Amino acid sequence: MKKFQYVLLGIFALAFTACGAQATPSAIPTVSIDTALQPEASSSQVTASGIVVPQTKVELAFPLAGTIKTVEVAEGDSVKANQPLVTLDAGILSARVRQAEANVLTSEAQAAYLVRVGTSQENLDSARADVERSKASLDIAKVQLAQATLNAPFDGTIASINASPAQYVSPAQVVLTIGDLSQFIIETTDLSEKDVVSVQIGQTANVFIEALNQNYTGKIIDIARISETVGGDIVYTVKIKLNEKPAGLRWGMSTEVSIETK
Repeated sequence: MKKFQYVLLGIFALAFTACGAQATPSAIPTVSIDTALQPEASSSQVTASGIVVPQTKVELAFPLAGTIKTVEVAEGDSVKANQPLVTLDAGILSARVRQAEANVLTSEAQAAYLVRVGTSQENLDSARADVERSKASLDIAKVQLAQATLNAPFDGTIASINASPAQYVSPAQVVLTIGDLSQFIIETTDLSEKDVVSVQIGQTANVFIEALNQNYTGKIIDIARISETVGGDIVYTVKIKLNEKPAGLRWGMSTEVSIETK
């Protein structure tokens, strides 16, 4: 009887072992990827939008408030350096100059009188100081009178005028814009702070000018030292000089810029 029990136990043990062996899962093979065969994520180019602008341009404003008397030019006019462009009504300023001139004459006459009649050195020094103060006041009055006229800072073309006779203007209010249309450059408008670190002066840039439907090449000539915030993004202005001046190029045309960084 016991022998029979031992045989049954042996059969059950063999059956259990067989079932356990069948239930054991087979190992999943490991797959390795050779990253050396994958394409590089980095690029040798950075891209940005841009705009055509004169290499030399400026917005002009009066340093003082006043009423415009004359506008000597019109949009599109070619002007020469130091040519008068816009003037303020300077009646009061002219009167101040005349008053200051009179004060100089009075102070000089007083000092000369003291020298002639004789006086203490202290009184003479005071009279001479009055002369210097009156001369300084005259210089200030002349400068203020000169500031009532906006002159062209360089040879160029009037791009826009934002004032008319009898209009009151405040200090620093832009009155007109002038640019040298003989030399255009491209300025980027949205080059990011992440891309600007790869940009250097002298690198080649490809510029697609949308209005002309043509591609042109140029060189980086300047990179902004300080950033601007556009739409919440930090951007840097990069200037590009084209290798040739395309026919029909105009101030304000939009461009797409691709800069070779390697």
